[in-house]
Amino acid sequence: MDAASSITRTVVVNAPRSAVWEAITDPDKISQWFGQRTSLDLRVGGKVAFTWDEYGTARAVITEVDEPNVFGFRWAADTDVDPAIGNSTLVRFTLSEHASGTELTVVETGFDTLDREVADQKQAREANVQGWHIELDELVTYLHGVKA
Repeated sequence: MDAASSITRTVVVNAPRSAVWEAITDPDKISQWFGQRTSLDLRVGGKVAFTWDEYGTARAVITEVDEPNVFGFRWAADTDVDPAIGNSTLVRFTLSEHASGTELTVVETGFDTLDREVADQKQAREANVQGWHIELDELVTYLHGVKA
């Protein structure tokens, strides 16, 4: 996996794995830290819509569900379009036990498979590097306010 075509970010959350799992798979909880509204059909092949008032709706299809260990989806790089090969990337959340609670790693791959010029692929990746930094910080903040 080429670092220029992927993103990896790991955070340690002072919360049990079950709480972190719910925060990344329950639409009401996702909407507390990731966009303003979420709809999600939690099964492989299920559809997901993450909506940000200022950006639009990112559509996704779930690719992996292994509670409470792994959750993955393919999402469109542009808002308001269905994900397909050539216009989307894969996101995979991995949860593991940690002395301080739960270690959560997010890996997003496939920027080099986007049907775009290389410069636009890099721009999409950089935007999501910033996005995952902001969103995962919001997740950690949200979970620290949730009682187990």
